[in-house]
Amino acid sequence: MDECEALCPRIGIMANGKLRCLGSAQHLKSKFGQGYQLELKVLSAKKDDEDFKTHMLGLARFKGTVTDVEAVSPDADVFFNLQESSNALQQLTGDNYLSSMLNPTNPTGYGVFKDASSPTGVLLSVLTLFVANELRMRDLHSFVTGTYPATILRERQDQKARFEVSSENVTFAQIFASIEDNKERLRLSDYGVSQTSLEQVFNRHALEAEKLKLGRMDG
Repeated sequence: MDECEALCPRIGIMANGKLRCLGSAQHLKSKFGQGYQLELKVLSAKKDDEDFKTHMLGLARFKGTVTDVEAVSPDADVFFNLQESSNALQQLTGDNYLSSMLNPTNPTGYGVFKDASSPTGVLLSVLTLFVANELRMRDLHSFVTGTYPATILRERQDQKARFEVSSENVTFAQIFASIEDNKERLRLSDYGVSQTSLEQVFNRHALEAEKLKLGRMDG
């Protein structure tokens, strides 16, 4: 065993009983890691935030039964049924980005869907919170994928997202600088950049092996 092998022991990754890859920890991360991991958390919207107030006014005007002053009042008692919610969201954004989430299988929009489908409907403030938070997340996604085209969204949980960015022609310093320059506009509460971990490499190989196995079984 030479000095390199002693200092950098080899690691093998098994999936479905087969050796998928073999090498040092750094070699596996460099070859299969696909670059950097970006973890970013966006601040949750509050009723005093300007974008929240703007969205609330837009939704209330669609309803047409309250004044602008009444709409932003803490005691505003305005409800939307499912059809009204869907139409208002489409009018607000000019597309079906938000309205398409209002269904029983979408984890993000299910809460609003459930309330809107009830006899009472969904409260204006609840619908507005959904709008503000999701548009903030859309802005984040657009920024990351627009700045780094070779990007994959690996995970999303509430207001936190993890992206995988290719390391081709980009450095840690460049990523940090671009995020730092835009953190206020994106309303980031915190963020981090790291190299893909061995655990993430293993999980990816395991997932690919499982998909292959299922494909053979389906065939």
